[in-house]
Amino acid sequence: MSYGAREFAAEQWHLLLCKPNQNQIAFRNLTRLGFDVFMPRHKTERRWKGRLRQQLHPVFGGYIFLSKGASGQELHLAKTAPGVSTLVGFGSVGPAVVPAGIVAGLMSRCDHEGLLTPQVDAFDVGDQIRIVSGPFADFVTSVEKIDPDRRLHVLLELLGRQTRVQVDPEIAVRRL
Repeated sequence: MSYGAREFAAEQWHLLLCKPNQNQIAFRNLTRLGFDVFMPRHKTERRWKGRLRQQLHPVFGGYIFLSKGASGQELHLAKTAPGVSTLVGFGSVGPAVVPAGIVAGLMSRCDHEGLLTPQVDAFDVGDQIRIVSGPFADFVTSVEKIDPDRRLHVLLELLGRQTRVQVDPEIAVRRL
């Protein structure tokens, strides 16, 4: 499914709880059943055998957005799909409806594969930032210069002296 290509205001979206660590299984089976399924993902870094590895994980771990879509499948079929635990709802009212604007807003920030692109703040020279990933994680510094391609130049105290480092604002910094 291409996430930015459709009008979502008319669709009813529901939230589905997956069994532990079975988001991908549920996603695959619900897609095969003909449902519109949306599971925004983001990149995370994990250290494995001494190396940093980037992995894709669901933004909302354990949950998937679901719509009947054009096929008009019945929601009770979704509850019995492998990997699915239940539809989120409120007692006897039935499955809760997620406002379409929320889902459409998330989809507009995702690429065609469902990878959530970070919302990049407009940084200014002199802004205090904290580097949140990579080899300089947890360093607090200020922005010295901003390139036309949006890379930030910061000064870090390394080995007793100031060293200029380039930082990608989309994955590595958070404004304080």
